[in-house]
Amino acid sequence: MKHVILSVVAAASCAALASAHPPDAFDASSSRAWTNARTGERIEGSFMFARSGKVAIVTREGGLTTVALEDLAGSDRAFADARIASIRAVNESRVEQAAQAEQAEQEKKPAQAAIFDKFAPHVKTRFDGRWLYVESDGMPHEPLDFTPMVGIRAWQQQVPLPQSYTGQNAWQIPLKPELAAKPLSCKTNLMKGAVALAANGIPIFNALNNRGVDSFSIGELDEYGGHCGRADDYHYHAAPLAIEKIVGKGNPIAYALDGLAIYGLYDQKAKKGDALACPLGSTDPLDELNGHFCAVPKGEGFGGGTQSYHYHASKTFPYINGGMKGKVEVSGPGPENEVVPQAHANPMRPALQQLRGAKITGFDRITPTSWSLKYEVGGKVGRVDYRIEAGRVIFDFVDVDGTKRTEDFTPRARGGQGGPPRGGQQGGERQPPPRDRERERQRPRERGEDAPKSGLMIQSAGVLPSGLLDAKYTCDGDSQSPPLSWRGAPAGTKSLAVTMHHIPPDGDEHVYMVVWNIPVDAKGLEAGSHDVGEWGQNTVNRRAEYAPPCSKGPGEKEYIVTLYALSAAPKLEKGATRSQLLEAIKSTTLGTADL
Repeated sequence: MKHVILSVVAAASCAALASAHPPDAFDASSSRAWTNARTGERIEGSFMFARSGKVAIVTREGGLTTVALEDLAGSDRAFADARIASIRAVNESRVEQAAQAEQAEQEKKPAQAAIFDKFAPHVKTRFDGRWLYVESDGMPHEPLDFTPMVGIRAWQQQVPLPQSYTGQNAWQIPLKPELAAKPLSCKTNLMKGAVALAANGIPIFNALNNRGVDSFSIGELDEYGGHCGRADDYHYHAAPLAIEKIVGKGNPIAYALDGLAIYGLYDQKAKKGDALACPLGSTDPLDELNGHFCAVPKGEGFGGGTQSYHYHASKTFPYINGGMKGKVEVSGPGPENEVVPQAHANPMRPALQQLRGAKITGFDRITPTSWSLKYEVGGKVGRVDYRIEAGRVIFDFVDVDGTKRTEDFTPRARGGQGGPPRGGQQGGERQPPPRDRERERQRPRERGEDAPKSGLMIQSAGVLPSGLLDAKYTCDGDSQSPPLSWRGAPAGTKSLAVTMHHIPPDGDEHVYMVVWNIPVDAKGLEAGSHDVGEWGQNTVNRRAEYAPPCSKGPGEKEYIVTLYALSAAPKLEKGATRSQLLEAIKSTTLGTADL
């Protein structure tokens, strides 16, 4: 393709137009008397340009006259031909210089860039003496022809959205990797962020999700080893083997963030010289990190030696690099650490939770900025159509029961290199700062509540002695609502209400339970109960039911269950939200109690 482009440039420069000076610029030094042999007309002026078989002559007064080449007198035509030939030679020289400069630039480009260049212009590379910088939008693009998301059976309701892995937030691959004195295993480290970058600019995460579970084994991944994280960022947890069709067998399909290459499936029976990335052959089995050493020509190995190391893909765990054989810097002690520096995704909406029983059956790109995802639950079809317009993402949801709704979101502030933890892994909410939790306790009136009365108390048998919520009441267990009990309702209480919520650092309130019109003589709610009171809408799946917490990010999280003693039953529509409940009860709240 490069040669075709250069040929077009040359044709445009030489055949279509031969120009000596800026238009309408008279050059006294080259002025001469021109004779039109056909008409006998004489023109005093300088050669301007030749185009379409005509010569343009600019006069001293600035006028422009054209004469057909074939009409010029013999000496004038010879002069014009000489000028055209001279200009053509200059243009051809410039084209050749540009080609040579481009070739020189390509020759300077690190070898690691070659696989990423296969996916240009969607993936771009640049480099300095230490790093190869890779920019992309993190979306699957041509020429890799496959449909992402299809086949996922454990879906967190995230969808692929473009990410800005550019500028200061580009991926960084070390150009001169070094072996680590003590390699890191992905079994005990790197359960946050990416561990490698595929040739198509899509990050690859630890094969274990941040609960330490094999993502592939529990149905979280599509047919190509990928899914979307909490920032709607598409990424892999298993080797994207389809990439080998584009980069060519024997070339890396990805690079780990320690700078070491990841190749396709390893064939230990391959003949000498045919084994992937081992020019002198290798019969070494893969180690616990899914890699091995191989012999290379002198000077091409570590420290100019004859040994190198690389990883391979596999169809069994760990599927990709099982750790870091090369030197890397990490954000802290494992397992919830990540390689730094690395790019981070930018969430545009609050993260959702798993839609139980759902299987993704289709994903289509409608336009470059609009997509449609189809899923099934119990044989019924649902759909998420979404598009980007003027920097906003607009979602049109069609639930399996036919309910339709539209939501739109604008980008949040993004943390770049070394910034706040990414929402990349499936599941998980970030820990609110202590001051935010304390403020939540101390500002009941700003939530539309009266100050708590000392006699009102709420507790739960679902909270362990350690203070942690029993896993059976989360998405890791039975996902049923926890048992609650209370006492000490103040005099005048006519009705009760309960909510459960959490406020992450971004300030977007997550609500898991909203119940009102609970009879005043009720002493609590049984585990999994749904037949007491009126149930409102959670913010996870927007349904009038309990949404189990799915806290999978680093650190402990705090969820607040609040009991409200009311002097009158609130008047609310079916499926009301927590904020609507608080607005309705702000003048009838006799007391509150938090768990």
